[in-house]
Amino acid sequence: MVGKLKPLDKIRVEKDGVEYEFEVAEEGGYIVSVPAYSSCVSQGETFEEALENVEDALWGCLAVARELNLPIPQTLRPLAERAEKLLQSQ
Repeated sequence: MVGKLKPLDKIRVEKDGVEYEFEVAEEGGYIVSVPAYSSCVSQGETFEEALENVEDALWGCLAVARELNLPIPQTLRPLAERAEKLLQSQ
């Protein structure tokens, strides 16, 4: 049986080929990061909000990286290409 999550407990989740790492924040909510892109971090009061926030942050990080010709991890390149196509269509 799994007990209740405590502050600093970590959960790894994969969505659309991207791995996210959630940490239970001491003050409540979650801090979430993208292990493949360590500078991409966000937070949220709920698990769902944290996931939505980090996905938005990741899209932004990838868009800026492509614009500035910065390296993008191989695992995130398909997502970066989708982000660029979406931005071009707007």
